Amino acid sequence: MRYLLLYNPVSGKGKFHKKIDFIKKQFENRNLHLDVYPSKKANDLNEKAYLEAGNYDYLIVSGGDGSINEVINGIMRSEYRPKFAIMPSGTANDSAAILGINKNVRRTLKLIFQDNPVKIDINKINDKYFFYTTAAGVLTKISYDISRRKLKKYGYIAYLTEGAKDLINKYNMKMTIKHDGGTLVNEYILVLGLSAKRVGGMYLTGFTNAKMNDGLLELRLIPYNKKFKTARVLGFFINRGRKNKNHDALVSSRFEISTTNNVVWNVDGERGAKGSVVIKVLKEELDVIASKRAIKQYF
Repeated sequence: MRYLLLYNPVSGKGKFHKKIDFIKKQFENRNLHLDVYPSKKANDLNEKAYLEAGNYDYLIVSGGDGSINEVINGIMRSEYRPKFAIMPSGTANDSAAILGINKNVRRTLKLIFQDNPVKIDINKINDKYFFYTTAAGVLTKISYDISRRKLKKYGYIAYLTEGAKDLINKYNMKMTIKHDGGTLVNEYILVLGLSAKRVGGMYLTGFTNAKMNDGLLELRLIPYNKKFKTARVLGFFINRGRKNKNHDALVSSRFEISTTNNVVWNVDGERGAKGSVVIKVLKEELDVIASKRAIKQYF
């Protein structure tokens, strides 16, 4: 078995490199081949994963959700699909949390060495792949607009501060949405698509009954209302994503969304597409390592 560990040396507080020697030793003790590659510039994990996908049985990524998204995009561009595992070292770490993976390296390595992955859906928005979420509107830009200096200094509090500022901005996105069940036309302040029940470090326990291998994605859409826009958005998150009469909820394998060019789509916490998009679910495209709890919940 051949393994490649790709990691972002500045992710989180930049301390993951201190764990490399320990990780290498665990592989040596089992006579397993491990190569290690630290990211050197923006988006090079995407390119490295694409170029090396056919040379390894496993690609392991350590970093935040952005680094994980890079590696997934690299794998999905390749005709070869190695197995995939995460060692989280970012701030929010939604992708890892969804799969039941925490920052305990010994525990994560134990799961990897058991070599018992599950098949998972991968989503696509225009030409970019994503793991668990895409969104547009209020609160969706803060994950990539925050400076790394501020994020390193304040951690998750930086997200909350920027989120409070963004609530006063005007978002009224006119959209026509074609999906498996028909067509919807309305004006929205927030569109949130999720494969699971976590986003932005929060568990939205009332959001959906989604499975990560059912070939479906749920969109929750909050219509624009000038008087109650802040209350509607805050109420949505305070109620952990529970649907009410003011929300539109769509479940589909494919969405065609027509909107204006100034609408920016967040993809796994990073800036993604702009304007009109096609979102589709690619059923069971990747083998990933997950905990027993995550498998029971999402598979």
